[in-house]
Amino acid sequence: MKKGFNILMILCAVLLILSCNNKNKSYTAMLKDERKVIERFIDAEGIDVLKNYPADGVFKENQFVKLSSGVYLNVIDSGNGRRATVGSTKILLRASGKMLLNDPIEFNGFDPLDGSANNVSWPIGIQYGGYTSIDDYYGYLFSTGLVSGLDYVGDSSVVKLIVPFRNGSTSQQKDGYPIYFDKVRYLFEK
Repeated sequence: MKKGFNILMILCAVLLILSCNNKNKSYTAMLKDERKVIERFIDAEGIDVLKNYPADGVFKENQFVKLSSGVYLNVIDSGNGRRATVGSTKILLRASGKMLLNDPIEFNGFDPLDGSANNVSWPIGIQYGGYTSIDDYYGYLFSTGLVSGLDYVGDSSVVKLIVPFRNGSTSQQKDGYPIYFDKVRYLFEK
């Protein structure tokens, strides 16, 4: 009996130590931290969050609309009018931006002199609506949040996005960080 009690006490001590570890934050704590990070970013950048998508589809430079998914969208260029079809449109993505961490990590998939920025071969090729997971460094960036702009724009379009971790990549979801994409270009393969 005494041996069982000692084992139970050791187990409780280990659980207490693990629960105090910052890397094992609760989902609620991660959401709260993310909300603060996004709010600070919005304030620092002077972003105006609109309640509704503009009726004329035109955004000012720092106007974003918060979509029902939680992703923030700013349309720079809505493209040529040709829309993606789920399951059949092949899309080439290029993106630049930064992971919104305490010490932001920037990435750029537009620099023609660096075709493999951050070990990613740009553009990222996907089939709209037919993706599951992407390996390698793509996994740090690619997500349903990254392609959420395609519900509003078409071929050859350019958008800005703030993607919360719950709409982000597997890595974002695990680590709880949002990503700001200052430029995402969607090009449809012919």
